[in-house]
Amino acid sequence: MKDQLLSDKAVIKGRPSHFTGAYEDYSIGDIIWVVEQFQIAGDIHVAPFPGRGNINLHTYEVLAGADEYLLQKVNTDVFAMPYRVMNGMACSIKAQRNSLITNPVDGWVPIELVPTKAGKAFLDLTDDHGWSVWRLMVRIPESCSFKSLSEIESRNEQLRMASEVGRGLAIYSDLTSSIKPQSVEGSLPGYRDTGLYYRQFHSVMNGNRSLGDAAALLPDDPILRTSMGPHFLVALPEEEYQSRVSDPDLAPYISIVQEQEPFAMALWTAVAQGRIRNTLIHGDTKIENFLFDTNTGLVKALVDLDTIMPFTWLADWGDMIRSLVNVAGEKETDLTKVSVDEQVYKAVAAGFLLSATEITDQEVSMMVPAVQAIALELGLRFLTDYLKGDTYFKLSEDDPADLNRTRAMVQLTLYRRLVEFGPEAEGFISSLR
Repeated sequence: MKDQLLSDKAVIKGRPSHFTGAYEDYSIGDIIWVVEQFQIAGDIHVAPFPGRGNINLHTYEVLAGADEYLLQKVNTDVFAMPYRVMNGMACSIKAQRNSLITNPVDGWVPIELVPTKAGKAFLDLTDDHGWSVWRLMVRIPESCSFKSLSEIESRNEQLRMASEVGRGLAIYSDLTSSIKPQSVEGSLPGYRDTGLYYRQFHSVMNGNRSLGDAAALLPDDPILRTSMGPHFLVALPEEEYQSRVSDPDLAPYISIVQEQEPFAMALWTAVAQGRIRNTLIHGDTKIENFLFDTNTGLVKALVDLDTIMPFTWLADWGDMIRSLVNVAGEKETDLTKVSVDEQVYKAVAAGFLLSATEITDQEVSMMVPAVQAIALELGLRFLTDYLKGDTYFKLSEDDPADLNRTRAMVQLTLYRRLVEFGPEAEGFISSLR
């Protein structure tokens, strides 16, 4: 299998036997042992990384001599095919580095993977207990990140950083535009597949409770059928399911989703018809995945390369804008507070369009509807999950039982606000071309 060519899969003498366990299962000695399998020198010190996200929980700071690194275990509860994750990551890094040779971008620093002692891109400790894939990365120096623009006190600085986020996406998209999308398989089969999300919605609205009932709507691809099949099915008791489906407050949002299906499919339709390019995208362009130079304040890198996949950069653009301009956040119960931060929208658009070079006029013409379509798609996903019993966006003990209902209503309200702002956004984007 071509995916395994990058890995260092071998029985290593002295290897601990429990490398598929939970975060707390690993001792400092275990982690040091993993680090020692990579090509680094000096006394090794490790500690849990305080900035780890919600996906790759096994993330550690590593100090070896004077050098700093980050060690991560790929979360196979989320990424069932970790070799795809690492292949996409390696392709992205290679493309960025090769492009920078001929088209240097001042201050841009791609992620650097530290090879294993066998010269491979990652360490494969997979055994009979399951997948266990580890990677070691050089920590990008003098950089910082933000979870949201609200962490920045000055409004002028918020808008400047919003512009830098747009510039960062333009740089990343240009640097990786040479990758042939067919050379990389997506790490999350079904992710960003709007048609698949709609089939799940229709299956849930039909009340399907078995794969047999949902057979006509299930994907043909066996991997997708296995991984996504459960999300086509209602998992609630019938009384609760009927209560959610017939909720009068949800009725207008269900109608939006039903009526706007052709619009939601716009990006997929344009790619399929060849009107816009099928490229390789990042897949998760929230602000916290951009790093900024602590000295200059300029964007420095786009990290978290776990969701590399073939599609159009417009999906990255749409998701980035959707997340940045939502004034109320995803959990606001007072929907009158949901609005579009128009200044942030324009700042991001300016940062992107004044820097991007590998984009077409047809793609630019779809920038505004792309943002709307991505907000609509996310609203659809939250709505479907709530109606079937919260089996994908799972709730924690502290979450309200109707959290996904709230999230759906917020995103679909945001979609409405984005549509209302559409003409002004179109005019602004046209002025920059």
